This record gives sequence, C-alpha cells and structure tokens, in this order.
Amino acid sequence: MENKTTSIGLRKALFADVNPAGGMPAVMRQLARTMKGTASFTTEADTTSDFYCEEEPAAPVESAPNEPGLKQVKLNFLEWDNDTLKEVFGGTVSEVEDVTVEGKSYSVTKYQAPRDIVTVRKAVRVITPHNVVIDIPNAQVTARFVWNLTRTDIAQIEVTAKALAPIGENDGPYAVYKLGEPKPGA
Repeated sequence: MENKTTSIGLRKALFADVNPAGGMPAVMRQLARTMKGTASFTTEADTTSDFYCEEEPAAPVESAPNEPGLKQVKLNFLEWDNDTLKEVFGGTVSEVEDVTVEGKSYSVTKYQAPRDIVTVRKAVRVITPHNVVIDIPNAQVTARFVWNLTRTDIAQIEVTAKALAPIGENDGPYAVYKLGEPKPGA
C-alpha cells in the first residue's frame, strides 16, 4: 500500500506578489506570526442544479455543476509592522514625521489606510510541520482588524486569501503536495 499523506498544524505562511507569468514566485516571505488555532485551508463543494421530470419526481434526472466552490486560506496575524499592513490592506507608509499625543512629541512612521477600496492580490504558500505545502498562485487577499480593546485579548489581523483563476497555463487555483528530501547541493 502506498504511503498516504497526513498533516496537522501550520509551520509557515508565506506571501509574495503574484507572478505575472504564472506559477509560484521563487522568493516569498513570512509577513507575521499566526495566532494559534486560527489557520485553515477550506475548499467548498461546487454548486449544482438538479433537474427533475414530472414522471419520476423522487430523484433528479440530471445534476449539472454550475459554480465552483470557494477555495481559501484563512489565518490571523498576531503581530504586524507598517510594511505588513501595507501588504495586506494596501495603503501607504509615511516618512518619519512628528506627532503630539497628550502633550508629548514623538517621531513616528504611520501606516495610512487607502482612501478607496483596493484589491490586493498575492501568491500564498502554506507549509505544515509535516512538510505538506498548499500553493495558491493567484489569491485575492482581504484583511480586517480583530481588535478587542481589552486587557485579555491580543489585537489580530484576520487575513483571507481566496484562490482566483490561475494565470499560468499549467496552474490550477491551488496545488497541494508533500516535500521529500531536498536535492543535493540545494
């Protein structure tokens, strides 16, 4: 019997700009660490239309698929910097500027949210502790703060990467594979 793959957990979530030629980018980076228990990869079933006939109404005569199900990675960052905010929300990072808060002056760089709705697209790679990899070469990334201003909750950024139509001729919306041993000299 062939070895079956099992996997648990998250080792890393990596992000990069979408490769315009298709496929996964050669260089990707981790934007932040992930809050324990928040990472998931979900594929929803495709929707279908069932067609019945009057003579045999108990079961469909035909069932035709009409919409593919959603495929997405979802996780919550538990830390960030201005560059991470810019990567997942869009927007800009300011030059160093002075601000006054409660009568004290500070030199800061600010993340400034975009004025308009922006679409953020990224390539996303998730690697598990069992070396199973999920690649999404073209994902629409949406993010939102989950920031309960209490002393018992840590501020988080919920990031959702929805698989979009692939760009490359040999790409699918996502790929799943298990890493073996690295090639010699790699």
